[in-house]
Amino acid sequence: MEYFDFLKNVKNMELDSQQRSAVSFDKGNALVLSTAGSGKTTVTIARAGKILYEKKCSRKILTITFSKMAANDMKDRFQSLFGGMYGNKAEFSTIHAFSYKILRNFYKKKGISFNLLRNNHHVLGNILKSYYSKSYFNYVTQEEIENLASAISYVENMMIDPAQYSDFGIEIKGFDKIYKAYKSYKSQNRLIDFDDMLLYAYRIILNSDYFKNYIKNMFQYIQVDEVQDTSKIQHEIIKMITDHNLFMVGDDDQAIYSFRGSYPEFMLEFKNIYKGGKIFYLDNNYRSDKYIVEGAGNFISRNKKRYKKAINTKNLGENKINIIKVKSRREQAKLLTERLTGTAEGTVGILYRYNMSVMILAINFNENNINFYIKEDKTKFFTSPVLYDVLAFLNLALNPMDRGAFSRIYYKSYTYFTKNMCRIVVESPRNDLTVFDILNNCKNFDYYVYDKIRQFKEDINYINNLRPKDAVKFIKTGLEYMGYLERMQAEGRGSLANSMHILEILEEIGSYCVNIKEFIIKINNLQNVIKSASENKNSRFTLTTIHSAKGLEYDVVYMIDNIEGEFPSENRNVSEEEYEREMEEERRIFYVGMTRARKELNIVVPGNPSLFVKDLIQSNKNK
Repeated sequence: MEYFDFLKNVKNMELDSQQRSAVSFDKGNALVLSTAGSGKTTVTIARAGKILYEKKCSRKILTITFSKMAANDMKDRFQSLFGGMYGNKAEFSTIHAFSYKILRNFYKKKGISFNLLRNNHHVLGNILKSYYSKSYFNYVTQEEIENLASAISYVENMMIDPAQYSDFGIEIKGFDKIYKAYKSYKSQNRLIDFDDMLLYAYRIILNSDYFKNYIKNMFQYIQVDEVQDTSKIQHEIIKMITDHNLFMVGDDDQAIYSFRGSYPEFMLEFKNIYKGGKIFYLDNNYRSDKYIVEGAGNFISRNKKRYKKAINTKNLGENKINIIKVKSRREQAKLLTERLTGTAEGTVGILYRYNMSVMILAINFNENNINFYIKEDKTKFFTSPVLYDVLAFLNLALNPMDRGAFSRIYYKSYTYFTKNMCRIVVESPRNDLTVFDILNNCKNFDYYVYDKIRQFKEDINYINNLRPKDAVKFIKTGLEYMGYLERMQAEGRGSLANSMHILEILEEIGSYCVNIKEFIIKINNLQNVIKSASENKNSRFTLTTIHSAKGLEYDVVYMIDNIEGEFPSENRNVSEEEYEREMEEERRIFYVGMTRARKELNIVVPGNPSLFVKDLIQSNKNK
């Protein structure tokens, strides 16, 4: 029986003409450009099945994909379709798992032992503390550690010289020295982290003909799924293990992981890199309403660095894209609360650019007894240094004897108190005195310092007279906490935009509260709400970032917080070329969000419309 008849009659799978054409590709190098919802995973699995069904592979087929979940999903779908027909001749793996096997076998032959550093945050935290030990009397935040870990991963994946970090948008002060200290620590302790798997595998394959030939002899065909998400070093590894027989599937319009080192430029350079390579197109979106497909296609066509390709659908157009304008995030939350309360069936995805966007919605949904699911509890709100700083200011207002609160914020306002002043407070034996009394009792400060102490005491006491929302505003401006946040951004230790968003959330939470004590209780309760929602997988209502929603779909989608300066974040402090590169990726993120919707797409604008909202209106007006 001919293979496609076998799929249709035996496996109840019918492919369209474009899918058949791609699946029928046998030997050589090929790139399949697969638009959202066009069945790229089906094509990848079906091609592997065809090669094996027609007995064209005497060795194995290796399919490399981006995540462990995707690799397992493809393996399960292949097994579901073909069962045990082909034994273990089709292998599905992440690039990291594949690389780890290479270096493990290599080191075993060499008699070299090593251990995996599965979570490098503790090590990086200690290195940062040591590096920053001469600045301020403080500690390193989790956000700083995560930013450093991301920067190191980016450098490794993009094969960048760490000494040139500033040329690649890394703003962490002294990054090259910190990077060197981290590499030294791993070397001394025989540790290998997640990105070392790639780096060492690359070096082994590059310098060992034995291992290179061993891999080529094991795998006759190499397939790569989600090729737009692979990094420079991953591409280099893949190129070395293929014998001019590479089949890549992806969508350059869905390349949204540059912060992790993904390098979709390889797709755009396919014809130059792989001479004689063939390009296939899957342009039929089976997922979405015609209005959504056309709107998304018109919108993404504004990007210049992409393949110009058709984005079509045979689905009917029943619901036009709905742009909903409201005055504030509070009104946005109220709108969604009303909409979800009235939704009787189907799945709803509420998508946002940044995790922080979930907070105000969670407050409203919880207070209105809406059952919801947060796909990933990665808000970072409850570990945010800004949150802890604000709480420290408030706790000091409630209890001027709170030395812990004082030691956290003593240099974060207009006072510029010194480490020595903090030490005097913390080490004072007088437990019956406020921090201000302790400082006033010291007689060796310059005269103007006592004016600062007096003024700071009055301002801290003043907080007790304010409603929580106004207290947060006063900390931000009256105590000049904003100045500290600006200094942190200048040193590459924090994002002012993120900090401002957290302060906005705190103001919103504060607007629901009468006093500071109630405010603190509500924040603690909210943490439990978020945790509970992250375990509520059976809910029809999902709150998630667009990045986390990639590969998923919902009957109805609400894309929120589409306001000026937030999505996209218009970073003008870069070159024109870098600005355009960043803006094109932001546009791709927006496009991915749009194409998660099956039946209905709503764009919610809680303030001044963003550039993308304006683009969306204009591009669809002109077509």
